Amino acid sequence: MDTGDNPEQAAGGLPYQEVTRPEYATIAASAFTAEQAGPDVTVLRGPCPRCGAVIEALVVADVFQGVRSFGDIIRGRRAAPQPGEHVEPMACTCADEHPTRPEGRVGCGAYWKLLLTTEPA
Repeated sequence: MDTGDNPEQAAGGLPYQEVTRPEYATIAASAFTAEQAGPDVTVLRGPCPRCGAVIEALVVADVFQGVRSFGDIIRGRRAAPQPGEHVEPMACTCADEHPTRPEGRVGCGAYWKLLLTTEPA
């Protein structure tokens, strides 16, 4: 994560920056939890891989039956999802203070994609 001994963060907060890194998806896949909130709704919850703030994202699906396990959420560098998989774009949505964040935006600017796997119907 970009937290901890980061001098920019210590000097007034981690600045807003629209950025992604390959490790963001890996960090999120290992740290996030998935909870079924309804028949077609999964809540993903965990720390932003850039700023560390805990965030939530709702995944609403009409075809997917739910996340099988978080161990299966990210699978290397496959070019396209296979049947029963879904690529979910994610972004930090924290309310923490991040200098230089444009008005009307939320989060620290980090974004990534998770590969979600589902159980067959």
